[in-house]
Amino acid sequence: MAVDDVDTPEIDTGESSEPKVTQGTVSAATTDQAGVAGFVGAWKSLATGLGITAKHAFTKPVTIQYPREKAPMPERWRGAPRLVSAMGTTEVPLMEASSLEYNGLIADAYATDHLAPCQGNCPANVDARGQNYHAAEGRWVEAYQLVRERNIMPGTLGRICHHPCETACKRNFYDEPIAIRPLHRVAYEQWNPVKAQYVKPLPKTRGKKVAIIGSGPSGLAAAYDLVKLGYEVKIFEKEDKPGGALYYGIPAYRLPRDILHGEIDDLVTMGVEIQCSTKIGVDISPEQLMADYDAIIIAAGLQISRFPGVKGQDAIGVRGALDFLKDSNYRGEAGVRGQNVLVIGGGNVAVDAARCALRVGAKTVYMASLESDEQLPAHPWEVEEALDEGVVMMCGNGPNEVLVDESNHVRGMRLQTCLSVFDETGRFNPTFGDDFTELSVQSVVMAIGQGSDLKDIVAGTGLELDQRGNLPSDRSVFTTAVPKIFASGECVTGPGSAIASIATGHEAATSVHRFLSGESVSDDRVARTLLAYDKYAPANLDHVEPSRLRAVMPFSDPDERSKDFRNVELGLTVEEGLAEGARCLRCETNICVGCTFCARTCPDYCITVERRDDPGDRMVTKYDLDLSKCCFCGLCAEQCPTGALQMSGQYELSFYNRDLTLFDKGEMLRDVSGTRATGADAAADHASKGETT
Repeated sequence: MAVDDVDTPEIDTGESSEPKVTQGTVSAATTDQAGVAGFVGAWKSLATGLGITAKHAFTKPVTIQYPREKAPMPERWRGAPRLVSAMGTTEVPLMEASSLEYNGLIADAYATDHLAPCQGNCPANVDARGQNYHAAEGRWVEAYQLVRERNIMPGTLGRICHHPCETACKRNFYDEPIAIRPLHRVAYEQWNPVKAQYVKPLPKTRGKKVAIIGSGPSGLAAAYDLVKLGYEVKIFEKEDKPGGALYYGIPAYRLPRDILHGEIDDLVTMGVEIQCSTKIGVDISPEQLMADYDAIIIAAGLQISRFPGVKGQDAIGVRGALDFLKDSNYRGEAGVRGQNVLVIGGGNVAVDAARCALRVGAKTVYMASLESDEQLPAHPWEVEEALDEGVVMMCGNGPNEVLVDESNHVRGMRLQTCLSVFDETGRFNPTFGDDFTELSVQSVVMAIGQGSDLKDIVAGTGLELDQRGNLPSDRSVFTTAVPKIFASGECVTGPGSAIASIATGHEAATSVHRFLSGESVSDDRVARTLLAYDKYAPANLDHVEPSRLRAVMPFSDPDERSKDFRNVELGLTVEEGLAEGARCLRCETNICVGCTFCARTCPDYCITVERRDDPGDRMVTKYDLDLSKCCFCGLCAEQCPTGALQMSGQYELSFYNRDLTLFDKGEMLRDVSGTRATGADAAADHASKGETT
């Protein structure tokens, strides 16, 4: 081959500006197979395609065919608001069950968000919401009976309870809580004149006997439950009158004795036997008690006052608060007439002792506490009443030494500044400063705590006390180391409240019944629900209408009442009780009470609410919602205290007439099973019933 015949690549010298184009051709080669193999392959491909088609033919499409098919919406989709139910169309559910099933009732209500905070925050889970419901309708007997199932003595607790129910009341958020405790008292005052037709002896059907040591609130509560269950119950009380600390510890200016003993008499009428002036271990041996009774409940409470261990505390004129209160309440005389008296302590017992000292003739009464003003454990209203009566508070001071004269009588007290009450771990461990104050006083009352005195009661039973003299027990079911002996109240829990002691009495009675019935005390038993609710900050009442405010409790004049044991609280009238019951929001019932808080919250002024409060005929008379203004923000539903107002899933709005954007009460109570909310539906429904919208 000649050199000229060889194709050589052309070299780009960069001298030419014309682009170089390479010519070429593209050919498609056939891949089909011939013969049998090709035929089989073609049918195989066809079968694969048909399989894919069949698969998708039975698969739900990604898209929907509207309006026949509806897109699923979230539960909180803010469709047109609706009411679940309204006052006048739905009855308020009442918490009614025997003591054996009551815990389960409370647990179920809490689990389903239907437990009112007032009831959940009460140690005995008293149905305060149900009481208020009856009160607003003027059904005072029913209100008393409902409360008594858990409170056992509404007239008594209506004067002295520290009312944790009111602390948790949702109404705190809006203005002021319902006066639940004063309503107990109003109900009692209407019940008392007619109680003879309701309080009857109960049959003893079990054939077994239960002994209860102590007639305080816990022992009485246990007795009440056991008598209703058909047991023969006998209470042994060492004092000459029943009531325990309610009798000898609570001053008469807070709790008149005729009220206390009148309600205890009702329990006696029902079948509870009470034997007073009988000390177990002295008048009757514990061994004899165990032989005579099928079960025993020790509910002896706290009987002795504690002393701080300071120099001179054994001087003449130094007394424990419990003994001082007994003398003041029993005899109206405590040996301090014309004297200066110092009460050591910052709790409610200390406040009671200080106020009693004034009433039995003390010239000046001081009250010294380790705690500062803000830290006092006493209830604020008790402290305020004591200050009104003239008690001199010396907060932030602890006892250092009792000063005595040559005959060992009290002549004064040296107090030392307290810098802190608790250490960094939260334990009680006071630290003191270097400043001292000396007071000239002739009597000192120690109110720094109480303890139990159970040595005689447990002697020979097989029970042993711990090093502090307390009785070891299971605080969930209130059993002890001896199978047939149970314990409840403050001898188990330590110092507390009357209503908390009542709660333990109910639990002890349930344990006794299970034991005597041959059941396990603890298996398959619903434990008492112990709940805690946040406290509300005080609401601003500057612009709240008077009709929305709580009824004001009238008080006797401080200058006059401090001279004797007359009632301090004078009580509410029946009319005030009716109005107070009507203020209740019926929390967690899903029933609209016409409180108007939704209308007050609405930023677009869409809602108009009216109600009637006539006893026996209370109802929501008007509930209008103007959807033409509604922005579907949901603030109204979030504000509703009962859960009655909810944002529905009815997000489809189709109106042919603007007037139909106004939903009346009937439309607000509509069925929400579908996705459409339309006034036309309501109009047609009304028309079919011969009604007008």
